[in-house]
This record gives sequence, C-alpha cells and structure tokens, in this order.
Amino acid sequence: MKAHIGIDPGQSGAVALLPVDDLPQINDWPGDPSAAAEIIRDWSMGYQIQLVALESVHAMPKQGVASTFKFGANFGAWQGILAALGLPYLMPRPTEWQKGLVRKSDGADPKARSLAVARRLFPDAELSKKKDHGRADALLLAWWASLQNRVSGQ
Repeated sequence: MKAHIGIDPGQSGAVALLPVDDLPQINDWPGDPSAAAEIIRDWSMGYQIQLVALESVHAMPKQGVASTFKFGANFGAWQGILAALGLPYLMPRPTEWQKGLVRKSDGADPKARSLAVARRLFPDAELSKKKDHGRADALLLAWWASLQNRVSGQ
C-alpha cells in the first residue's frame, strides 16, 4: 500500500504516516534518533513510501543556544534516517507547505491554525490538546507530500 510521511523535526514535533487507503498513524518525537529510525524503518517495511516531507527549519530570533542546537540535531537526525533508508524526501519551508492549506482565518497563531486544519482534514486523529501542534504539522506535511505526488502524476 502506498503512503506518504510528514515530519515536524522540532523537540515537540512528530512524524506522521498517511496511507492512501487507511487511517493515518502519528508518533511524537521519540527523543532519540535510534527510536525515530525504528519508526520509519517499520513503516517503510509495511508501506511503499512515495515521498517524505521533512519541514525545512532554521533558528528563530531570541531562541536559546541549547534549544537551537537540539533543534538542528533533530533535523539532521531525520535527514540521516531518510538518507540511510533511501527514502525520497523534500524539505519544504513552512510557507511553502502551508500555502493554500493553512489560512490566517484558521486561528490566532500558526500553531492554532495548523491544529484547526488538521482536525478538519483528519477528524479521527488524536489532536485534542493544544500541545498536539507538532502532530498536526506532521499530518499536514504528509498531506502536502501526497499532493506533490498527485501533481507529478505518481
């Protein structure tokens, strides 16, 4: 079965699998690259992964040095995992994957907007808490990846 993956690489991020004809699966960032690799490896053994969308991120102003370092380490870990498993991936910036999907009218801030859109698209997903914004982003990134494949005819 074909599927797409979305990854929000932040400390409160998540990874989501969006199968073509099945319910989505979501895992919060497990805290270490080995556990993250196991999640992706298990999914790639059970599904034909068409495309992965790994959110392209950068340091934010006034973000602490330690949190910036952890953020970068997570991003690099995800890149390494995808490369080691030979999975095709794109790294869209937030403005790129959110375009046409997430609108300012969806909420007060970017995190609330992502949650509102993900709850609308995936009503059965576990997105009941405000802190689930990483899960919402991962699901929406997987959705964006699936749209890229439809546009390219794959």
